[in-house]
Amino acid sequence: MKSIPVTLVAGAAVLTLALTGCSSSGETGSADTKGTKDAKSTTRVVTDATGAEVEVPDTPKRIVTLHYAATQPVLDLGFELVGQGVFEKGIIPEDQAAAAEKVPVVAQQEPKLEEIAALEPDLIFAPNVYDEETTKALKEIAPVYTFTLRGGDRAKWTQRTEEVAEALGVPEKADELQTAFTERQKGIATKYADVIKGRTVGVIGSYEENNFYAWGEKNMQGSLLVPLGFTYSKQESDIVKDQKEPEATLSHEKLASAIGDADVLFLDSNLRGEINAFMKDLQATSLYRQLPAVKDGHVYVGGKNTVAGYTDANYTLDRVEDALKDLQAK
Repeated sequence: MKSIPVTLVAGAAVLTLALTGCSSSGETGSADTKGTKDAKSTTRVVTDATGAEVEVPDTPKRIVTLHYAATQPVLDLGFELVGQGVFEKGIIPEDQAAAAEKVPVVAQQEPKLEEIAALEPDLIFAPNVYDEETTKALKEIAPVYTFTLRGGDRAKWTQRTEEVAEALGVPEKADELQTAFTERQKGIATKYADVIKGRTVGVIGSYEENNFYAWGEKNMQGSLLVPLGFTYSKQESDIVKDQKEPEATLSHEKLASAIGDADVLFLDSNLRGEINAFMKDLQATSLYRQLPAVKDGHVYVGGKNTVAGYTDANYTLDRVEDALKDLQAK
């Protein structure tokens, strides 16, 4: 994910799982093509995102995540944490915030090794951005499962949940979340087919002064919106097509050429429907006000553009449904 503050939301399928404890984590994980387990052992061997084999507990009890991109999947899968990476306020669902904010933060840009060790974790989830020395130090504390944060298929945000579920021994829970999410997308596509048909959608964020952030179709937001039946902005996809990942920071002057063909525009927000100060500055510019979607009143908050897990993804669908109801009424 871009090094914007990547930072914990949910539809009905997710909310019933998060922060409830590991209701099925007491069951031993079954072996599959990725992991093996001796029936008499209390550990399993799984393969992490780097290809390394990691011996993990059958039923992790003291889990630490070092980045929010793993925190949300852990919670979505019904497990609790004893330590977590830093996160921005507003990205945790309101009904979960009080409990989640009590979990100690033990990683900023780098992990706080002494504080992590004091928590006596039995499993650590680390992003695939740490150097060998840092990873080695973490392994001296507890088993370390390295998950995918950077690289890979940007549109496949589900990959992290699959990896975390494998390490926790509950791959079936990841399948359940994916099935429920896909069914929800199909339901929205059917219910609002007449509203969505022929609509071109664009998605932007802003994370620094005088610039905005464009996201191509082959990115996380594309995987959420295109299955609903929207046509993704060709201009936006084209303007980022030469990037290593289908996204880019662009100057305000490129707004019209990047998303001028979008008749519906979704803005990056937190899980309270709040946009940041940079986006507010962008909205005050004449370049923004001249966009067709803005002039037509077809601009909506869309949730987090960097999707950590099903909570984020379902929140975006919540906001999309709100937008579709508004468009339907016009």
